[in-house]
Amino acid sequence: MRRRTVLAAGAASLFTIPAFAAPWPQRPVKLVTPYAPGGPLDLTARLTADKLAARFGQSFVVENKPGANGAIGVQAVMAAPADGYTLLVHGSAGTTIYQAVMRHPAFDTLRDLTPITLVVYFDLLLCASPEMPFKTVKDFIAYAKANPGKLSYGSAGVGAMNHVGAEWFKMMADIDIVHVPYRGDAPVATDVASGTLGVSFVSSNVAIPLIKAGKLRALAVPSHRRVAVLPDVPTMAEAGFPEFNLQPYAGLFGPAQLDKEIVATMSASMKEILARSDMAERLTGLGMTPAFTTPAEFREMIRKSIELWKGVAAKAKLVVE
Repeated sequence: MRRRTVLAAGAASLFTIPAFAAPWPQRPVKLVTPYAPGGPLDLTARLTADKLAARFGQSFVVENKPGANGAIGVQAVMAAPADGYTLLVHGSAGTTIYQAVMRHPAFDTLRDLTPITLVVYFDLLLCASPEMPFKTVKDFIAYAKANPGKLSYGSAGVGAMNHVGAEWFKMMADIDIVHVPYRGDAPVATDVASGTLGVSFVSSNVAIPLIKAGKLRALAVPSHRRVAVLPDVPTMAEAGFPEFNLQPYAGLFGPAQLDKEIVATMSASMKEILARSDMAERLTGLGMTPAFTTPAEFREMIRKSIELWKGVAAKAKLVVE
């Protein structure tokens, strides 16, 4: 009788052992980017998706959801289950500047998203149409002062880095040029090249091929270092504006309350991917720099950046409805 009781208890215990969850991911993962194809965020998302797919043996599919200055794509991720199958590749403009300049932001980056890691830094370039009669920042400012309101510039959208940055530069240079918002960097570069726009800050990965083809003229790099593949293009500091610095970045996010084990898995995987020489070479050739942070470091970086841009927005008296 005692032996039968022990056997029965053992059999019963088989049904009380907790089931272990299958390792993530077990099905395709969606990487949402909230801007149109062709820009730096889209390119970052696609490069990241390719490397993650190889790493996990599972599909990572990029989905472009442009509109409302990136809010549509962000809200799609916010509404998704926090199970790791919908992630977000977004930039500094949409996750920090947006918080600083919007009167009524549609989301709060640190409340509504889970920062996972920084992925890349990428450069902007102040570019002009080859049809414009200026080749330097000094001459551009002189032309703009002589023709107030006649030059136009494009941006990836209201509140984007190249919008707020241009408004900041307008204030510093005391010039009047007109903003024309687009839905991504690629169409901005196309219209500068065609002469539809006079000047714009354009993402380096979009601008560099057009510069090398003679379709865009680079006036300056708006950061504290020159771009390796364009060594003759001066920095904005060298052009007389040492305080002016725009250094965009792209990072990886999940919905709020994303499972901590998935965050840890993604963080470790991205650290490995970004350290690979082939990834570094590919990004460097596009004017990008691979960059890894822990989730905690990335969160703190975002917090500090929001405070910085709040100060810039206040000085420029820039509020977006």
